[in-house]
Amino acid sequence: MMRILAILLACLALLQGVVAGPPDAAGRGGGPAAGDGPDDPQAAEERILAARGYVLVSSATQTGWLTLPEEGACSYPLRQILPDGTETLNVIHLTPEGVCMEDATCENHDCVQQGAVTLENRDGRILGNMIICLPNQVVLQLFTPEEVLEMVRGGAPAP
Repeated sequence: MMRILAILLACLALLQGVVAGPPDAAGRGGGPAAGDGPDDPQAAEERILAARGYVLVSSATQTGWLTLPEEGACSYPLRQILPDGTETLNVIHLTPEGVCMEDATCENHDCVQQGAVTLENRDGRILGNMIICLPNQVVLQLFTPEEVLEMVRGGAPAP
C-alpha cells in the first residue's frame, strides 16, 4: 500500500510545471510536500482528498495529473511532437468546477466544442468525464478526489 502511494505521488509530480500533482501541505499544486513519502500514506491520502478534483491528461507523448484550482482559472499548454512528426498544441483550461479544451491545433476543434466537464455535469454528458482530441491524441478525464484515492488503493473508480 505504501509503495503504491509513493508510485502514484511520483507519477503525479512527473510532469511538474506542465502537469502538477496534488496540492502540497499549503494547498499549492506541484506534487508531494517535503517529508511526505512512502512512510506517510495517511498524509498522502489527506493531500489527495484536499483538492476539489483532478484531471488525468493522457497524450501520445506524456501522461500526468492536473489539480483543479481552489479559486480562479488557469490554462496549461500541452505541446507535443507526434510519432509522425506533427507538432500539436492543446490548451487545457481549468476552473474550480472543471476542465475544458480552450484551444487546439486540430482542424475540426471538436475537442473545444465538447465544452466543459464539471463535477456537476460529468454524469449527464455523452462522453461522461472525458474530453477527447482525436487528431492530437489527447484525452482529458475529470475525477473526484475519492475516485483518485480508490485508484491509488488499487480499485477502479465507480462508473
